[in-house]
Amino acid sequence: MRKKSNVLNPVTMSLASVVIFIHIANGQERKLNIEEAVNLALHQNHAVKIAHYRLEADRQKLRGARSTYYPRVTNESTFLHISDLQRVEVPAGSLGSIPGGVNLPTSNVFLPQGKETLETSGTEIAQPLTQLIKIHDANKIAAADVGISAASLQATSTEVVFSVHELYYRILTTQLQRKAAEAQISASDEVLAENAEQLKNGSLLQAALLESRAKALAAKQALLTADMQISDLTTQLNDVLGLPLDTKLVLDPVIDVGAEVPTREMALQTAFKNSPEVQQAITELSKARAAQGAAKAEYIPDITGFARYSYQNGVSFVDHNFGTFGIKFNFELFDGGKRESLVRERNEETSEAQENIERVKEEVVVQIAKVYDRLATTRSMVDVAKGSLAAFEENSRLVGDQFRQGKLLPSSVDASRAQTLDAEAGVLTAQLEYLLAQDELTRILGRTAP
Repeated sequence: MRKKSNVLNPVTMSLASVVIFIHIANGQERKLNIEEAVNLALHQNHAVKIAHYRLEADRQKLRGARSTYYPRVTNESTFLHISDLQRVEVPAGSLGSIPGGVNLPTSNVFLPQGKETLETSGTEIAQPLTQLIKIHDANKIAAADVGISAASLQATSTEVVFSVHELYYRILTTQLQRKAAEAQISASDEVLAENAEQLKNGSLLQAALLESRAKALAAKQALLTADMQISDLTTQLNDVLGLPLDTKLVLDPVIDVGAEVPTREMALQTAFKNSPEVQQAITELSKARAAQGAAKAEYIPDITGFARYSYQNGVSFVDHNFGTFGIKFNFELFDGGKRESLVRERNEETSEAQENIERVKEEVVVQIAKVYDRLATTRSMVDVAKGSLAAFEENSRLVGDQFRQGKLLPSSVDASRAQTLDAEAGVLTAQLEYLLAQDELTRILGRTAP
């Protein structure tokens, strides 16, 4: 059985290598820095594209609403065939007689009125008058929809940028943690080999060897976990960027962490002015008020001025070409209370929109307070992580000196290096948490990117 296992192991390894090679060959490599990733997401992300389309659609709707201010020119033409015509009967002799006793007409005559086939065509220009009040309110509603879509686009873009930053930072942190896991594996293998030798010499117990083997397996488990996290995070980032999901990303680790943070008072003022949520709530109130005005305008009669040029061929007693002009009046006398209920509904929606503004502003105050607390905490975390890294770097230097003097085994050097890499990952993690807090503040302030 042992011999069979030894034969199968190389085959299994070869097959695994082929699978890995095919997987790597399928994924295209792409190098990116943080600015390039953000620009790519803002141009290719599906959610951002949808928000752009929605905004453009609302702009076209506003354009259509504005067109209703102008006169409408229409043409109505018909081509008809009548199955029977009315006839005028002229009795015999009704027109008198001529000398010789001949009656006029000599017999009954039937005169048809018009033609069996007739054509009519009329071109009319109509200008709404009292309807202009409703049209004005409809234009305000359409303009509010544009504002809401613009705020939604801004919010979506900001969320996408925030997602790009978060995933980008997580990948960099996990990659450094993976390096630390690799160093820990190297150290664990060295310890395992050294303990196995000491066990042979009788200077180490079996339990210590098992413990070192468990640590080695734990380090390999950490490496596998890091690989899985990097794969998942890369797939998510590719999706946000609009890239093929199997694209291999090579991320630039250089990130600016020195962005200036405004004071809390300035942040509140900026958020009340530029926050997408606040802007959307204000625009929704404007829309509700316009709808309220349109509902009240339903009580105003529709009065339209018009002028019409008509042509006909086949209608009796009517000239071929003639014109008409005047005013059309239309008013619904009884609607069962529909207009009254509509006005009340719009009043309640306006009150709801006003209350929503206060709610959103209070949420902004809470969010600002939380993000500034988070900024202070993460800034302290960065300082602590840097101090820890400095201590591990000094320890690594001392371990290296002692190893070169023959006082320590190679496993101690590898273990010290693993601890230093882990501390570096801790510093990067703290810095990136601080950057994420800055991004959150940027999102609240209504900016697309820091």
